[in-house]
Amino acid sequence: MTTAQAGRKPQQKRSRRTYDRLLDVTGQLLEEVGVDRVSTNLVAERAGVSPPTVYHYFSDKYALFRALGERLMAAQNALVTIDFQQPEAEIAAMLEAHVRLTRDFPGGIWVMRMLRAVPQLAEVRLSSHRALAASLVEQALREAPQADRVTLERTVRLAIEVGYAAVEMALEEPCLDVEATMRLAARAIRSLASAD
Repeated sequence: MTTAQAGRKPQQKRSRRTYDRLLDVTGQLLEEVGVDRVSTNLVAERAGVSPPTVYHYFSDKYALFRALGERLMAAQNALVTIDFQQPEAEIAAMLEAHVRLTRDFPGGIWVMRMLRAVPQLAEVRLSSHRALAASLVEQALREAPQADRVTLERTVRLAIEVGYAAVEMALEEPCLDVEATMRLAARAIRSLASAD
């Protein structure tokens, strides 16, 4: 699925506000009524726009969900500053920031659930993780050109998945001690680097 199918990303300020408002409302509705009951008509009504306005930007509710997922993944990826020399405490703090960001994101926990459970949306998560891994691998190779690329790619990708799973777990299990959980995840991520 292309970005155009996910939603037309407007350039003008007013159109951009409408686009963002539609995504915010979709996230809020996910929290309130769940995936099955969200509809483009409900989004239009809550956003105070006509249904054709929604369809101007999004072909259907899955295009709304896809754009919402892309927005969350971009915000999460912007927090990533991993290098394998970082102390565990810094990695843990970054993972905790992911938890806070996702909790504050409209429909954040629901978006993460959808990116894992809805087949049409899984590629959003996977392509985001691939792109982040590629970026981190290039950064690591600039710092250590002698490193084995294949091993580094596998290690970085696994580190991303470990961190993402820890964030998901913290969001799904509110009784967990987030700080302690992220310290364990950080230890696992650091141990991946030393396994090479």
